[in-house]
Order: sequence, then structure tokens, then C-alpha cells
Amino acid sequence: MGRNALYYEDYVLSIQYFNQVIEAKPYLYAPYYFRAIAKYSLGDYIGAVNDCSASIERNPFIDDSYRLRAISRIMIGEFGPASEDYRLLIQRKNEDKGIWYNLVLCQTQLKDFTAADRLLDSMIVKWPKYAQCYMLKAQIALEQKDTIAADRLIDQTLQIDSFEVDALAGKAMLSMNKSLFHEAELFYDKAIIQSPRRAGFFLGRALARYQQNKLRGAMDDYNIALDLDPDNYPGHYNRGLLRMQVGENNLAIEDFDFVLKKEPNDRLALYNRALLHEKTGNFRAAIDDYTTVLKEYPNFIVGYENRARCRRKIGDISQAIQDERKVTIAQLDEMYGKKKPASQRNTRKQKEKNIDEYQKLVVEDESDNIAKFYASDYRGRVQNRNVDITPQPLYVLSFHISSNEVIQYKEFATFVEHLNSSGLFEHRLYITARESSVTEKDIQDIDQETQRLTQEIGLSNASPAQLFALALLSSLKRDYSSALQSLDQSLQLDSVNQAALFLRATVKARILEAEQLSNSQPASTSLDAAKSQRLDYLPLIADLTKAIEQEPHCAYFYYNRGCLNYKARYTEKALSDFNKAIELHPELAEAYYNRGLIHIELNNYQQAYLDLSKAGELGLYSAYSLIKHFRKQQQTKKP
Repeated sequence: MGRNALYYEDYVLSIQYFNQVIEAKPYLYAPYYFRAIAKYSLGDYIGAVNDCSASIERNPFIDDSYRLRAISRIMIGEFGPASEDYRLLIQRKNEDKGIWYNLVLCQTQLKDFTAADRLLDSMIVKWPKYAQCYMLKAQIALEQKDTIAADRLIDQTLQIDSFEVDALAGKAMLSMNKSLFHEAELFYDKAIIQSPRRAGFFLGRALARYQQNKLRGAMDDYNIALDLDPDNYPGHYNRGLLRMQVGENNLAIEDFDFVLKKEPNDRLALYNRALLHEKTGNFRAAIDDYTTVLKEYPNFIVGYENRARCRRKIGDISQAIQDERKVTIAQLDEMYGKKKPASQRNTRKQKEKNIDEYQKLVVEDESDNIAKFYASDYRGRVQNRNVDITPQPLYVLSFHISSNEVIQYKEFATFVEHLNSSGLFEHRLYITARESSVTEKDIQDIDQETQRLTQEIGLSNASPAQLFALALLSSLKRDYSSALQSLDQSLQLDSVNQAALFLRATVKARILEAEQLSNSQPASTSLDAAKSQRLDYLPLIADLTKAIEQEPHCAYFYYNRGCLNYKARYTEKALSDFNKAIELHPELAEAYYNRGLIHIELNNYQQAYLDLSKAGELGLYSAYSLIKHFRKQQQTKKP
């Protein structure tokens, strides 16, 4: 059943089936391996590595386990361990080109170009007609700035396979570097015939055409490139410059608006938009843009000239005179040789932010990653879901839990079982973090329970247990004020009642959440607000602490206290509570999930991914979306 679910790309469900097999027969290697495939397909590469390792421990002779672990390690940047897996596979499968090729890629990532070259030489001996060997040697030569060797190796690649698209693109790039723009255009033509969906080829040909003053052809290429890759920064920036050049000013503004939406701090794009606003008569917008640019580049004299001109257009003469005075002083400095000569290049790298180069076309930064990852058979459809980055909710007491085909219900608490055996309620009581919504039928049942309980109490004084029961019924109807009143009375009579302490903490938490929601503002917008929020949660934390003193082995008490500590920003205490909850209940998915979020805040990404992976494995599949979200965020932070 797990393999069927895997085949139909229902990865989350397949993981649950494999979990059941592993629980029943933990000595089998296959369920770990197949669960690793599912996790890899969900983007949980750390989880896939761990499962592959578990599979290998049980049976070290299955090559596919090493292969999947290696590609998973590549995806998380562990190129050294991945190399070890590939070297072992080479000993077993010496004629598998894919394994050799991936090992070379790992060596290039480790910057061990000598070892990579030796491996490629061995591959060429074994497979002299394998064009990719020469192409990868060329890429290594380019990484080492040896363009002559790279050019020769690319020529060898094309002798073996004249349609090798990466070789054609490489020849085009080298031709561009030599200013052989017509030759570069011809190579890009051939590459585009082979791969008409690669936006980068159209961007490259557009640049080659622009250098030959073929502006309309360049414009066509930028249009196609942006149809293929609508979010491409160089494409929009360069098309904006071309539209400026041919007088399509309003369309150019649209391109620079897009660039600034994507990169709000791009002052070169902002300056170009300012020029366009001035050309189209929107002088006040132009002044705003010029002003923002000049705050960052206070010595950019042309900017003052332009702003002065716009200020005169709207009648702001005094401010215009101030700008013109700065221009005059700068011109005197230039006369006496204080101005640096401008670069003669007509393109700039995307990372270069010299404001004097605002009219130069952008070329993408050279990537440090020259590896083209092996197209694994295990890639499968990835489940992309947009989820809120919010912690999992508190556990509560309820007569109903929402059905879920993924999460296996294993919640058990001694105090809840005591309540069920006490005869207080006609319906079975559950402890759950997946409380179902209340229906009209549920309300009728709760009213009947309340009426029955009230009749039992009659004119006599209610016992602590009966008061607790009334409070629970009120809380299920979302009548939290009545519930709180009954709980306070119950705890006055029995101050150590675990169930009442637990319920009062959850009821008060619901009241606080409702108040925060009605205020429609974050709970910690200021230091005073943060302190106030902490004070609000302290009585709730105190209730759970007292419950823990009575029953120190209930994971749900620690979990809920961890959630409240997390909300009150007692991060270390929350972490300690989640640790204890997991120690007592190793399959408490919500605790792994919330602990993972804390580790993200503490920049402990490796531990966070392990926790989120475990939460996903246990059925909280939204954890996989978080792993991908934070991994992407982490990659964008890298210089």
C-alpha cells in the first residue's frame, strides 16, 4: 500500500504506511528506503539521508540506498559524504557513467579541481565519446580562469556531439568575452534550436544583438526570455533600458517598476525610473526618486542637475538653487582632477552598484556553482503548499477530534482516562490538538449533558468534579467566561485537580487569543506590549506547572506549557518543555514542529530541519513546506 501511494505521488500517505511497517518490523531495510524516496520527493533531504542510513545499516548491499543518500547529501551541500557514497558505488558499479559523473561534480563543489580532472581523465579513457566529460573539464578550466583550455575542450565536445547545447552556449559566452558578437549570436542561434525553452540563451543572444546595434532583435529576445522566465531581473532591467532608448517610456517604467518590486533597494533602477518620470512629465515622482537615490549617493552630481531641473519645472526655485550650487562645486572639483575616470565597459554585473553605470546593460553574476546535478530518477512531484509559519496549537479536551487519514491517533493521558471512567460524561473524552469544529448537533448534545449534570447537582453543593464537568461543557460551547467561573470554584475546593488546572490554562489561552485577534495588532509591537503579554501568560504557565507537580510524566502538560512559554517569548523555557514532552512521548509530532520553529529563530537550521522532518514523518505534512521555505530563505542569505 505504501509503494502504491508512492507510485501515485501521494508521498505523505505513503510515509504513514511505511511508518506502520517500520513499527511492526523495524529490522527490514526496504521501508526505510522507500520512505526516504517519499521524503526526498517532499524536499526533506535530511530526513531522506537519515532513512537511507537506517536502510544501509540493515542491509549494506543495496546500491540504490547509497545512490539516493548521495543525491540527498548533494541537495543539502554535504559533498564530502556524498563523494564517499559515490566512491563506494564505483567499486561496485565501475561502468555506471552517472556515478562517475556525480563524483566529479562533488569534487568540483569541494574545489578539488585536481581530483576532478583526474576522474575525468579516467572517464575519458573508459568512455572516449562521452561529450559531457570534455564539457565538464571545460567548466573546470573556466572556474580556474583558463579560457584557452576551456575553448579547446569545448571544441572537442562539439567534435563528438555538434548538438551539445551547453557546449554551444559555452562557445557563445567565450565569443562574447572576445567581443566577437556576431559569432556569439550564431552560437546562441544553434543553442536555441536545441533548447528553445532556456531563457538564459535568449538573454545572451539579446546582449550579442545589442552590441551589434540590432535593437529590435534584442527587444524580441528579451520579450521571449521574460515569457519563459517572468521574474528574471536582468531581463526586465535591460528591456527597460532598451525601451528608454527607443522611446517606449511608459513601457520602460513598467519594467523598472517590476525590478523595484523585486529589488526595492536597487538605486540604479530607481534612477532610471526617475529619468523616465521626468521624460513623461511626472516631475514630482521624479523628484522623489532622485531624492532617494541621492541619499545613498550624495556625490552623484548628475542626480542634483536632474532634480534641480525638475524642481524648477514645479516652481520650487529655492530648492533648485541649492541643487545647482552643489553641481557648481562638483564641477570645480572635476576641473582640478578630483573625479575618477568612468569605466569603459558597456555592461555591468548584477551585483555591481556603481551609480555612474545606470545605463549599462546587466549581465548575471558568475555563479560559484558549476555543477549540473544529476537528473535522478527519484525526483518525483514535490508537494508545494503555502502554510502560515505559526506554531502548532495547544492540546485541549474535547468529545470530538477531526478525522485525518495521515496522523495516527495515539494520544493517551492518565488524567483523561480517569475522567472517562468516572462516569461524569456520557460521551468519551479525548485530549487532542485537532479539535473538530462544533456543529449544531454537538451543541444539542452539550446542552443535554449540561441539563443532566445540573439536575444531578440539584440543590446540593456541587463537587469539584461536577464543577469541572460544567466548565468543560461551557468551554466546548465556547462560553469561556462561564467555564472560567466554574473552574475557579472547582479549584477553590480542590487546588491540585490536574484536569481543572489543565483546562483553566487552555480556556485562559483561548480568551487571550480572542482579545489579541479583536485588537487586530501583534502582541509584541513594543517592549511594553511584550512585557504585558508575558504577564498575561504567567498565570496560565503557573497552572500547568502545578499540574506537572502532581503528574510529572504527562507529556501534554509540558507541551502546553512549552506553547505558552513560546507565546510569552520565554524561548529557552519553551525549548526545555518541548524537549521534556518529546522525551515522555517520542511521537508527539506537534512538539517536534514547535521545537523546530524555535531552532529556526535561534539559527540552528540543521536541528530545525531534523525536527521538522520528524514532524512531517509523524503526519504533520505542512512541516515539509516549512523545510523548503526556510531552506530557500537560508540560501538567499548567503553572500
